Amino acid sequence: MTHNRWRLTLAVTALCFLVLFLIAFAAGQRGIPVEDGGEFLTVARLGGINHPPGLPLLSLLSRVSWILFGSEGLRVLFACAAASALILLTRKYTVSSLVFLFGILLLPSVAGRLLIWDAYGFLFLIYALAYFRKPPFNLEAGFLLGLALAIHPQGIFLVVLFEFKRSSVLQFFCGLLLGLSLYLALPLYSASGAIVDWGSTGTLGNFVRQVTAGGYREVYGGRMWGISYDVLLRHLGALWKIIWPLLLLPLMTGAIQLFRSNRKLLIRLEILFVLDLLFVTIINPMAAGTTQTAILSLFVILALAVEGMNVIYSWRRIAGVIAAGAVLAAAVLSWEPLPDQENEIIKFFAPAPFESVFFLSSNDLLYGGWVLKYAEDRRPDIVLLSTGNFSIWFERMATWFNPDVDLSKGVLDVGDFSMSREELARRLINATIQDNPGRPFLNDF
Repeated sequence: MTHNRWRLTLAVTALCFLVLFLIAFAAGQRGIPVEDGGEFLTVARLGGINHPPGLPLLSLLSRVSWILFGSEGLRVLFACAAASALILLTRKYTVSSLVFLFGILLLPSVAGRLLIWDAYGFLFLIYALAYFRKPPFNLEAGFLLGLALAIHPQGIFLVVLFEFKRSSVLQFFCGLLLGLSLYLALPLYSASGAIVDWGSTGTLGNFVRQVTAGGYREVYGGRMWGISYDVLLRHLGALWKIIWPLLLLPLMTGAIQLFRSNRKLLIRLEILFVLDLLFVTIINPMAAGTTQTAILSLFVILALAVEGMNVIYSWRRIAGVIAAGAVLAAAVLSWEPLPDQENEIIKFFAPAPFESVFFLSSNDLLYGGWVLKYAEDRRPDIVLLSTGNFSIWFERMATWFNPDVDLSKGVLDVGDFSMSREELARRLINATIQDNPGRPFLNDF
């Protein structure tokens, strides 16, 4: 590639990234998000770590984004990730492929996974980077795998995209350890007294429990390790919503093209697709059918669809432009903003008396209250507690901002660990009410 050609390619790439970034930023989260987005925003504001296994890379990036851009930081961060990932998926910069990327970023099923404040957009980015680089098992591959695992457990499947030529096992494991070293942020945060701590990883036992998500297995273990017909249908239904009708033609075209020209790559993408299905149905059936799953399937679908758009464009340019324009037009018409529960949160918390204590069973309300109290400094007087989490770190987080509330009673003060979680929760709630006679107590159940 000549110097001028390289400069032109770099300029085109930068321009495409900028447009994709602006689209992603404009379509990004506003207000108070649902699900875990409120937790991410709270971590960005206060520092600390996210829920198990800790997600250290995302936690650190979230905090940096707030330092640099304030309350708009997460929108900037996730817009950068989405734009970068889609640029990496595009091997050929044609008019049709770029218009196509602009369109798919606005599709609700895509934006809901790439722009939502959670681990999935950045996991998608690491997969796109590995797909673009195709590293052998060397230092780079190990580092990418470590970074992927520092984002989400599904990062382990990244090895499917690695090449086996020119491998160096020693380099690979050195890179893996380097990427995984981000998990050292967890005990460092605990030692420094981070407010959002999720269980104090300062001891080896707590650290292992955190990174292996031991608490999740205790709560949801009964729903895991089996394939449910209902879960499978919900997962397949979510995939169909992504594909039909806009991505069906480019997806099939891309699959046929890879079958003819690069069957090894097609097989790898198919393996990722199956592994994603197994992970959702066996490990994470609770979220099947939501935007919190199918991120690897989305990656496979978009990789094949981009390949298909390039093929259509090479057959007949006008056909490629029309097909891409149809996707963009349909995406604009069907676009819908990411869920914003600000009105619901304000309606729920605003009428509460001064210095109210809330016991909340809904994570949407809990994390929405976190945003209201910790990220936006509204209603600093209220105390937010969870009916499902009576950990010491959680209570320390509450008393850090409201030191006069008495949360001193523990499990052994009201019962023992042989009792059911429901009975212990009921007794701890009653003990908290008795120990704080001057405060109003409210709940959502």
